[in-house]
Amino acid sequence: MTDRPVPDRSSPAQTRFEEAARAAKMKPDDAWVEGYADYEWDHLRPLFAAYDIDPAGKDVLEFGCNVGGSAVVLAALGARLTAIDIDAATVAVARANLDRHGFENATTLPVPDTRAIPLRDAGFDVIVANSVLEYVPADWLAQVFGEFHRLLRPGGHLLICGTASRLSPIELHSRRWGINWLPRAILPGEQRGLGPIALAKAVRGRFVDASGDHWVAARRAIHGRLSPINRAIAALARSPGWIAPYIELLLLKP
Repeated sequence: MTDRPVPDRSSPAQTRFEEAARAAKMKPDDAWVEGYADYEWDHLRPLFAAYDIDPAGKDVLEFGCNVGGSAVVLAALGARLTAIDIDAATVAVARANLDRHGFENATTLPVPDTRAIPLRDAGFDVIVANSVLEYVPADWLAQVFGEFHRLLRPGGHLLICGTASRLSPIELHSRRWGINWLPRAILPGEQRGLGPIALAKAVRGRFVDASGDHWVAARRAIHGRLSPINRAIAALARSPGWIAPYIELLLLKP
């Protein structure tokens, strides 16, 4: 069993991490900065297992690495990792976060325009998009999925998880009720959820849904049980991740 990754807080990389976090206007000791890798270890690792994804020895792209929480988990699980984000300051935090955990061999790259990702065709076995697609501009989404298709090898997988859905009655970032169901123009910038119909249009012709029963298995792996709400969601759809409050899908490039 792979051990939980632990940062070396006495290392020069720790100092770089704290400096990079401050430069990005973050608090280095915030739980979602300092402790994000721990959170993802407890959530993302069982998710991978539930979806039968073993990153070990695979070329993995993390799309939207933020401060590197998921990136640390992927590197700890043995992925040959490339982690990208649109914001150079955030990528600097992720870089130092990986380094202080001992994963200097991982690649990090700022990509301001993800409609044209400067990486080679068919270079990856797996792409992970964790808690990020709701931030992609609506008019970029199809092109971004075109890039995912280009970057994946045939038979490769795209795992979408933690993506706030516009179907949810609660806007999952602000916790405000009802605003997801208003026209986006009424509250621009406050409705960050991704609509399943928009997602389906971006997926069509590029990927097939390989989620199967994994969504239910993932809920049990992470939470130990299937809640009544999740039981209802599972009963409503063959692929429940499309209609859950957080979109979660495993997509296959044929």
